[in-house]
Amino acid sequence: MSLTHFSLFSGIGGIDLAAEAAGFTSVCQCEWAAFPAAVLASHWPEVPRFQDITTVTKEAFFEKTGLRTVTLISGGFPCQPFSTAGRQRGFHDERYLWPEMLRVIRELQPHWVLGENVAGFLRMGLDKTLIDLEQAGYDVRVFVLPAAAVGAWHERKRVFIIGSSANTSCQRHRGCGQGAGHPNLCKRQLPQDEQGWQGMDSTAVPCGLPDDPHHAGKALPQPGLGRVADGFPAQMDGHSLWAEEPADIPRLTEEVPNRSKRMKTLGNAVSPPQVFPILKYIADIETGRCPMGGEEP
Repeated sequence: MSLTHFSLFSGIGGIDLAAEAAGFTSVCQCEWAAFPAAVLASHWPEVPRFQDITTVTKEAFFEKTGLRTVTLISGGFPCQPFSTAGRQRGFHDERYLWPEMLRVIRELQPHWVLGENVAGFLRMGLDKTLIDLEQAGYDVRVFVLPAAAVGAWHERKRVFIIGSSANTSCQRHRGCGQGAGHPNLCKRQLPQDEQGWQGMDSTAVPCGLPDDPHHAGKALPQPGLGRVADGFPAQMDGHSLWAEEPADIPRLTEEVPNRSKRMKTLGNAVSPPQVFPILKYIADIETGRCPMGGEEP
């Protein structure tokens, strides 16, 4: 089956790269700023593009793509209103564009939604976003993943908000969601000494994403205690030390054209390996390949 992806606030395409690596086809993008839009045009010359999210409607999307909906809408909606590097004006910041992304989601009704933001979003805008998505008909789960969890030499925490509609393919393929009568379908056979995972929790997302069994029946960790309340093992919570940086990593970048613009867009971008595991899991759910020891369902 075809897995289609529409990225909002695309930046230079970090999520798009990860989505395509996971098996999605990017069918449309939306980016306001000229320099990242030029990067997108260079790497995805055939993909239609909106500049202004306020102009994205169901009709306009159909005119550009010939599609009525998509499998996945992603969007790293502007983080400046919630970033610790800014004034943290939150909902009162004119750059707060989550309502526009929500409007597009409501109009196109994708199977899946992936929102991304900075760690400061946890205490400034997350509750409203979760309520909005649930009211729009999505089951929602939140993960905090640092880039260090995928081997980067920096922490770079990001909040990922995953919304799944009630009609995901994982329910259509043998219905392995909660209460569907197939409790063993969503068990991942991973070495416990490597991952610390024993099973999958299907209460929020059909076929679930991993929970830490050590927290079963216990209260979730409090913020700031060196863990994240998403069930990931200790080595992935961003508070553990990673290996020393290689000595040959330069401290300053070379003088290249558009250096400051390149640095800014890289700083805003999502590291593709950071979000790839989530997107791959979504792709497996949509195609009926719920993890079960490598076997096809």
